[in-house]
Amino acid sequence: MSYQDQGLIFAGNIYMAKMVGDVATEYAGPINVTRLELTPPQPEEIVRTSFERDTFGQALDSVNLPGDAPRIAMDFDSLPSDLLADALAGTVESFDALVQTATGEALTLSNGMWLKLPHSYIDVSAIVVTETVGSTVLVRGEDYQVESATGLIRALNDTAAVAVTIDYDTLAAKGNRVLGATEISKKRQVLMDGVNLVTGRPATVIVFAATFSATQAMDLMSREFVSGTLEGTMITPEGKTSPYQIEFAD
Repeated sequence: MSYQDQGLIFAGNIYMAKMVGDVATEYAGPINVTRLELTPPQPEEIVRTSFERDTFGQALDSVNLPGDAPRIAMDFDSLPSDLLADALAGTVESFDALVQTATGEALTLSNGMWLKLPHSYIDVSAIVVTETVGSTVLVRGEDYQVESATGLIRALNDTAAVAVTIDYDTLAAKGNRVLGATEISKKRQVLMDGVNLVTGRPATVIVFAATFSATQAMDLMSREFVSGTLEGTMITPEGKTSPYQIEFAD
């Protein structure tokens, strides 16, 4: 292997898999990773210092002992449910809400302030709001407003700010739910299928195993694309001699 001076700028498709024991499962990706930072081990230096007359204060011996383990940090703005959950130290579960019917829900509406119905995903076309006294049926959009997804309802005028009973159906809904702050430790394997843009030479990076944690606050109302950050310790699994490798193809 001969020396050749060259620079390095990577572009790469990043994939990440959950680890079960030391085995990687399915890979998510490509992930748009804007930072993939590998920090070498930080050794603890032990120095034997001279107290002799002619060399006082100089180092007679120096040994580096294992200190902090190698670290990995990655920023990404690909945020499907699984990666969003990773960035929020959370987990994902599926939900499948069936159509339900509610009758006679009693509330006292407030003009301008919201109240929460017991259900979400309200079928606003089927809701009936009736005054408890007098049995007058209120008109949606004139007397009251209802938000389907959250199940919030409020009166739009003082006349409608009265005790009512509410009948409604819910809509069928299914999807994924991120449960934040439910899993602080995440063992993952990371792969990069990349290229050195300077030379055009293909390269792959594999981090065999890393124990990640979400380390940055996430601004869900950011005016920039929301991003997540994972940081953690790289691990050398059984059967490997290093925690990661970078491979360049000729």
